[in-house]
Amino acid sequence: MPRCYRGVARDINNDLGSGWLQVLDQLDEAVIVLDQERILRHANHAARRLLGYEEGQTIGGRCRATTRGIDCEIACPLTFALKTGMKTVEDFATVYHTVDGRALHLDVTIIPLETDGGEFLGAVEILRPNTPRPGFFTCGLSEIATDLQRKAAEMASSEGDLALVGEGPSCLDVARTIHRFSGLPDNLFSVWNGTWSDAVPWPPGTVYAYGNELYSDIEGSRPEGWRIIVGTAERDGLDGIELWELPPLVELADDLERMIGVWVDEMAPGKSVTAAALKQLVFIARESGLEEVEHILQTALAAASDRVDVHHLPENGQRMVLVDEILKTDNPLAALEETVLREVVERSGWRMQEAAERLGISRVTLWRKMKDLGIEKSS
Repeated sequence: MPRCYRGVARDINNDLGSGWLQVLDQLDEAVIVLDQERILRHANHAARRLLGYEEGQTIGGRCRATTRGIDCEIACPLTFALKTGMKTVEDFATVYHTVDGRALHLDVTIIPLETDGGEFLGAVEILRPNTPRPGFFTCGLSEIATDLQRKAAEMASSEGDLALVGEGPSCLDVARTIHRFSGLPDNLFSVWNGTWSDAVPWPPGTVYAYGNELYSDIEGSRPEGWRIIVGTAERDGLDGIELWELPPLVELADDLERMIGVWVDEMAPGKSVTAAALKQLVFIARESGLEEVEHILQTALAAASDRVDVHHLPENGQRMVLVDEILKTDNPLAALEETVLREVVERSGWRMQEAAERLGISRVTLWRKMKDLGIEKSS
């Protein structure tokens, strides 16, 4: 540990009102100080503003009770630092909560403090806000898109079930955005596959399904704490659940280019789309809707090496077929299977269970097929 922190550490235990705390109060970054028992002993002005405490308001109690972090019980970064002997844990991504319950997405740096003899005296935490990126449907810069982001944040602070009225792709994307804004990690967002058997009992997350007729089946057997968000094209048949009708694409016309560009990056990280292809995709979205664009992008991204161009897109809005490309290979059937498997695995973020569920096969079968076809993440 740097010598300066050793010197400071002795003051934590003896006199929390000394001059170095006044120095912390002058910093623009949010900083909190914990003692040996992980009791919050000081929060500088920036930390108070971030956590929602008023100046002069008494704060204290254990760190977990004050910050209500989602990782406190299962992956405390301070515990990790102490067990591993690390002098600093930098940019630990987590979520704390403000006094009024708002989720704070943070990158936290933890610096354990000790004496020259190695005695643990407490820790300093530096809290840096890290707002999660909205999904493609809410990423625009127009006033309507800004309102969508604000509404999604409001919905994220609620725990009640929700029905989104709109096209399938937009409903799924907004549901995922609400989940992220609530402070939960992506692995706790699940698309309904007909059973709760794969849902972890704790911590609870969000399950999404498209079709208002599914809500009663899902709601009746849910594990405690899980939130249900359904997407639907119709408002009927969803009594007793909050409804949010998403705006039609015509109202987001100024944002369509940005939306589709972000969508491409989400579907295939690292790939992009040319200006000419983007212009054609915007036209298709206006004429045929997002579901048609989704089908086209799935095929185009599978065919494109690093960038979707006009020749990857269908003419007159009809879906492109990869048969010509596949037939150029030595083993067309194997090439087709490899293309499908690789694309599904990549879209699932290399989460094998999720990819296997999308393909309708077991995870063991998926692993075997990937091994036979030479599909590896590094490639």
